Amino acid sequence: MDLDVAVVGGGVSGAYSAWRLQGEQGSSARIALFEYSDRIGGRLYTVTLPGLPHVKAEVGGMRYIPDEHIVVASLVDYLQLPTRDFPMGAPPPVGSNCNLFYLRGRHLRLHELADPAKVPYNVAWSERGLGPTNLQVQVMNNIYPNFGNLSLCDQMKIKAFGQPIWKYGFWDLMFRVLSNEGYQFMKDAGGYDANVANANAVTQLPATEYSDNTKFLTLEHGYDQLPITLAKQFNEGLDGGVPKKKRVHMNHRLAEIVIGSGDYPYTLIFEPTSTKDCKTEVRLNTAPVKVRAKKVILAMPRRSLELIKSSFFDDPWLKTNISSVLIQSAFKLFLAYERPWWRALGLVAGRSVTDLPVRQIYYFGTEGEQQDGLPFLNSLLMASYNDISTVPFWKGLEIGDPFKGYRPSCLEPGVTDPMPKMEFPVTDQMVQVANRQVAAVHALPEIPMPYSAVYHSWNEDPYGGGWHEWKANYRLDEIMCRMRKPVKEQDIYIVGEAYSYGQGWVEGALDTAESTLQDFFGLKRPEWLKKSYALLPNPCPGCGSLEGCVEWDDTANPLAQITPSCLKAVEEG
Repeated sequence: MDLDVAVVGGGVSGAYSAWRLQGEQGSSARIALFEYSDRIGGRLYTVTLPGLPHVKAEVGGMRYIPDEHIVVASLVDYLQLPTRDFPMGAPPPVGSNCNLFYLRGRHLRLHELADPAKVPYNVAWSERGLGPTNLQVQVMNNIYPNFGNLSLCDQMKIKAFGQPIWKYGFWDLMFRVLSNEGYQFMKDAGGYDANVANANAVTQLPATEYSDNTKFLTLEHGYDQLPITLAKQFNEGLDGGVPKKKRVHMNHRLAEIVIGSGDYPYTLIFEPTSTKDCKTEVRLNTAPVKVRAKKVILAMPRRSLELIKSSFFDDPWLKTNISSVLIQSAFKLFLAYERPWWRALGLVAGRSVTDLPVRQIYYFGTEGEQQDGLPFLNSLLMASYNDISTVPFWKGLEIGDPFKGYRPSCLEPGVTDPMPKMEFPVTDQMVQVANRQVAAVHALPEIPMPYSAVYHSWNEDPYGGGWHEWKANYRLDEIMCRMRKPVKEQDIYIVGEAYSYGQGWVEGALDTAESTLQDFFGLKRPEWLKKSYALLPNPCPGCGSLEGCVEWDDTANPLAQITPSCLKAVEEG
């Protein structure tokens, strides 16, 4: 097979790149998409459990913010994919105020995190009365007022304690400005280890402020319908150099890129794989598949790139900077119950947070409450949402007798097995341990056993982790520009979430893909994407010199915004 463009990776950035190229150049170019497994979606992965056909378990990415994630929101609207709200609490006026926190053996509601008499952490006097988000905002404003509202180039200029902030790891910087108890409180009550990980302080320091006014959306039929729809339209859409329905090649693992010369300088050597019970493995004793291409788009995370053999990765700059991002491990466990027992505690949606190994518990909904839902009380709980330090706890429970579940009273016709087939079978011990911790978080001596369960770990190859974060001491402004075409003389491109400004979000993956297509493939900006939206946070190739003053047109206004009244209690948003 000879191609003009070979796109490798069936996640959202790969499916998007192939779809955009087919729409703009497909009539004159031969384009194909290759995927390691039998599933399009990458780290967007939606699972439907028995008894819950209208409540989707998102074992990967699960939501977006339409006011901030402009490419995602615009693309979803353009594709006419139905959406639904992803609420973070009970309906107004309660909101998320009733969400639970179970920290150091003490139960609190969200609104109580600002009460120093109730928070079981011996924080410093200056840190008292602040919840984890407001505590981080205060620390940020202590270091530099309104740091979060600066452009990335200005943020890269700011120094703290005689050193540029981009050279600090976030934890290293917090050690200078925050008590250890304050840091532990921020880590435990924040829910995500990644929020306070020792990643680049420039990207970590601005607090992620989600309040009841933050609107989240997801796709009604599952978030992975975004890449699935893109891949389907690419494969079955307009006529082109590659015939319809022969453009997507599943179960192909890219093992090697051989660089030569001529019209098709890149020979891609794929190992055929097979997927059985959702687990994908290389097929032994099977001849490799060779594809020649003029250009290659690698829509892959860092670990997947590291698994490819090629002299391309011997380039000194790429060899140094491919490791400029941390690979953060991630894990999700869902439990399905015959009734939403948590509703009696005032919990409807959103999350509860604990320092127990389950860390975050999300209330995903009840079947009978969904649009067109069946009249069942079957309900779904994301019982454990973990990253970094707590993932090994659950990995230690992976081996053992499988959890078989039981047939619930209400089940759609034709379904016999309550357990969906997954790459990682849930063990009985894992469910037992998680169920006990969930009961403890909700201050209940016992809760019902779930009738079904599903979990997924993103640690294993070819993903390596759930998302990425920039490391300290790296010029991320320059790297995210150049990583899209890391070797000047080669037409090999890297897109995806890993080396983006929106790490951990679909928006970051699409931003790098679209900017690559515009800057290096000559594609025009799509009509459905507003012209004012900047795909990258700074002009390329980077911010240039980081010396000089950061100027403010109206100094008094930002200072007034960050100066609280000492007579007024600070409510956690």
